[in-house]
Amino acid sequence: MAKKPADTQPGTVRLSVRTAASHGQMTRYRAGLGPFTREPQVVEVTPAQAEQLKADPALAVAEVGQE
Repeated sequence: MAKKPADTQPGTVRLSVRTAASHGQMTRYRAGLGPFTREPQVVEVTPAQAEQLKADPALAVAEVGQE
């Protein structure tokens, strides 16, 4: 039986988010979150926020697996 991490809220998605190389060193805010930079950040977001982040061409977004 796999356990969920205690800090994960039901209905949230864990994403690794960073700015795309083409965006240079500029910071980016999206979906009420940020600032995002070239350094990846892991964030827990709602499905609606996840859609907004993934739709932004200036961001590189990947889902983070649950242990």
